[in-house]
Amino acid sequence: MKTSNHASKYVEWKAEYNWDTCKTNRKEYGQFIAHFLTTGSRVINLDGVYGSGKTEFIRRLYIELATRGHPVVYIDVWESDFSTNPLAVICSELLQQIEYVFKEKTQNGKIVERRKATEVFDKLKSKLGICLQYAAAGLQLYGDTSSASELATVGGIVAGTPELSAKPKPRELVEIIQKNHIEAVQAIKEIKGHITFLSHLIKSIYELNIPIVIFIDELDRCRPSYAIEVLEVIKHFFETEGCTFLVATNTEVLEHSIKAVYGSEFNAKFYLRRFFDRKVKLPQVSVLDYLIARQLDFDKYKSDYIHLFPFTKNYKKNISVFAALFESNRIELRGVEQILNRFFASLEYVASTRMSSDVAINTIVLMVGLIEQHLEMSELVRRQNSSDLSFSLNLDNNTNLPLAQMVDVMFKCVMQKSAKKEYLGHNQFREYSTFQPMLGIKSIDFRTIDIFNGQDDAEMFRSLLSKSNEGSDCNYWMWEDHKKIIELSGHIQ
Repeated sequence: MKTSNHASKYVEWKAEYNWDTCKTNRKEYGQFIAHFLTTGSRVINLDGVYGSGKTEFIRRLYIELATRGHPVVYIDVWESDFSTNPLAVICSELLQQIEYVFKEKTQNGKIVERRKATEVFDKLKSKLGICLQYAAAGLQLYGDTSSASELATVGGIVAGTPELSAKPKPRELVEIIQKNHIEAVQAIKEIKGHITFLSHLIKSIYELNIPIVIFIDELDRCRPSYAIEVLEVIKHFFETEGCTFLVATNTEVLEHSIKAVYGSEFNAKFYLRRFFDRKVKLPQVSVLDYLIARQLDFDKYKSDYIHLFPFTKNYKKNISVFAALFESNRIELRGVEQILNRFFASLEYVASTRMSSDVAINTIVLMVGLIEQHLEMSELVRRQNSSDLSFSLNLDNNTNLPLAQMVDVMFKCVMQKSAKKEYLGHNQFREYSTFQPMLGIKSIDFRTIDIFNGQDDAEMFRSLLSKSNEGSDCNYWMWEDHKKIIELSGHIQ
């Protein structure tokens, strides 16, 4: 059977969301979770902080399980957050995506079973239609005609949902609800039975594997009340044999959403246990490994006459410094991507607008400023070329990099300081009778600085001073030049 027929999004996603394109080194973990998802029928919570890559991970799981022959369904519930009834949304998505299975031609000798599967599928639609009808009638009773109309629209997909009168009398609606209540309760039981039976028929007819795996994404971004209703729908209508749900959330945020509805003293952790049989954690990713996997290209700017300090000999050394800055300040992967996009957009802009002279840019200064912008730190706005240095960034790290000293020295290379002694390199200095403005790094004996492994330091500072000296044909960027491009890139969201 074509994979695209039991996975409606397979063709669209297979090139982008496979393990070969995964930069977070989660292939082995993903394959383990894929096995876990298919060893039984259950509702599982995938817990990960914002920006940790949950959506990319479950889309790769979708491709993995589709390739293994499991029917898969993906529902982004945040896209339907405007809706007032998650039952209608999940019904519509589930039925539309499962129906792809029946596009495949039946094998010889399986015609009768296929007809049986079609009958069961139609019965499932009918029972879901009864529940939608019941919900619509209740909404009209309480005067919510727009929501009732929405359910009636979805009912066009779900067979057996009759149109309701535009202006029914309240007494008639009460009678409808009373009449249909028992039927609706029975329908819920039958829905679960039909889903289980349908999963076994799909296995028998098309030789697919069960359970059907349904991915629920972006739940924690929904309105608190809507998020709770989604969980209730999954629990009461679809938790059954032959069907596994993986619900991706930032669970701490989801708990806050629950408390927003039921009160700050409500035990949200205990409440969620009603819905989830198991919880799995999305493992943290090494930012350094992620950046290495991204294969960031700094070398291409050499041909554009852009000199990137301090690592003029080996630009890849930027990666370890960037990783330390990101991890020290707990920048999530989504934030890392946003900052990197602004970093390289800035370099691309300089490359495309550079006039005749070369340009010298300090990559560490640029990255620190971009992180300050991302974290909305006030130092970025207040700092000028002649300001005293101060940072709110966390510059402690668990690596061997002297990060705090490195950042301090790099900013001294792009900011001014008044001093009476100016160090010129090659054991030379110049003394003045009064304080003179100069590049901050020239106000100290930079021969004593050892942050880039000895010889590299001396070479870097000699090269930097040659670019910064008056008369140089290089446009040497001070802090305010970096700040200007940072502010421009801040418009990229």
